[in-house]
Amino acid sequence: MKIVLIILGLFVTLAVIGGVMIISYGPAELLKSLTPQPARTEVRSATVTTERLIETVSAPGEIEPLTKVEISAEVASRIEQLPFRAGDEIHRDDVIVRLDDRTLSASLKSAKAQREAERFRLQSEQARRVGIMQHLEFARRNLQRQATLYDSGDVSRSNLDDAQDRVADLEAQVESITHSLSVIESSLAVADANIDSAEDALTKTVIRSPIDGIVTQLNAEVGEVVLMGTMNNPGTVIMTIADLTRMILNARVAETDVAKIAAAQNARIHINAYRDRVYNGVVRTIALQRTTELAGTGYFETEIELDLQGQRIYSGLVANVDIEIARHEGLVVESQAIVERLVEDLPPEIRRSPLVDRRKRVTNVLYRIVDGKAMCTPVKPGPSDLTHTLVLQGIDEGDEIIVGPYKVLESLKHEQLVKHEDDTPAGDEPDDEPDRVTSR
Repeated sequence: MKIVLIILGLFVTLAVIGGVMIISYGPAELLKSLTPQPARTEVRSATVTTERLIETVSAPGEIEPLTKVEISAEVASRIEQLPFRAGDEIHRDDVIVRLDDRTLSASLKSAKAQREAERFRLQSEQARRVGIMQHLEFARRNLQRQATLYDSGDVSRSNLDDAQDRVADLEAQVESITHSLSVIESSLAVADANIDSAEDALTKTVIRSPIDGIVTQLNAEVGEVVLMGTMNNPGTVIMTIADLTRMILNARVAETDVAKIAAAQNARIHINAYRDRVYNGVVRTIALQRTTELAGTGYFETEIELDLQGQRIYSGLVANVDIEIARHEGLVVESQAIVERLVEDLPPEIRRSPLVDRRKRVTNVLYRIVDGKAMCTPVKPGPSDLTHTLVLQGIDEGDEIIVGPYKVLESLKHEQLVKHEDDTPAGDEPDDEPDRVTSR
């Protein structure tokens, strides 16, 4: 009897609860709440808006000073003084290196002594030539007298021959001295040239800075011998001086992109060492000759000057640049929202879209959210930057599209039930703010 009463009490309680729920929610809502709901995939969405998109060309590179000089010696000698160290500021015409000049000073003295010796020798030969010319003049007058006496029969033939031989001998001596004077004059010119060369070499023992800048690298020390370079062997680079107030990025632009860039285009530089800052820049020059790497790929060296705004940065830093090549206005979406699908896997009504080229194996689509479903929508994408793409056809402003997660987009199907990642059951509080992504 007790068991029957307990069972009867349970039935009455359930009936009362059921009645209350029917009165509160209504029959339809109650039936819906008791019916199992199909699983929905969590997605991130964005609303399509009209935005400006900047089309860019990206390239890696290294930061270098616009003006940089490597200081090398023009004479072989030992370093005597290095007034500046790495990091020191230098002004134009400051003495930055002094070399030992004793050997060159001795060479200069030797050249000057040789010139003086040649000069005295020249003067001696010139004086001897004057004396011989006087003897020659006397011998010629004597020859004329002997010829006159020979014609009158007053002297013999031998006297006339002796006079002629004397004139010929003196003329030969004059010619010899004249040739000797030419040789001495040439030697004197060589001595003068040696003096000029020695003086020039002596001035090169003092090296002055050609620019204002900073010593960015010091490769030698006092006491070391510096060498001059040759065609096959580079000389000793004593130091490197750079003007760090103007820096450039030597970018390596791929040959597929070089036709899109031009001088004076704006650029944005991302330096790995300064991740929290983006530098503006302008394209200065583009190489006309392709540079080939060891792997066989090619690139074009492009100089981009940075706007440092008074900041000093290091030379040799690795960076990346986005060169602005065009600006577009239109419907902009996140690039990862556009995915490829096999044409044969699309539903028939989707394949009939004019944006689907049935001659191709794959087509570009994105997914709109309509009544909680992911609707596969063929689109015609346009230019893009690193993160966003311009959609030329297929969607309208205000459409809600799925932009992630990318793993979900890879496997998403047409009319698949979806829900926003920020949708939470009633009574549950989300741990963080909902991750809403919108177009730029």
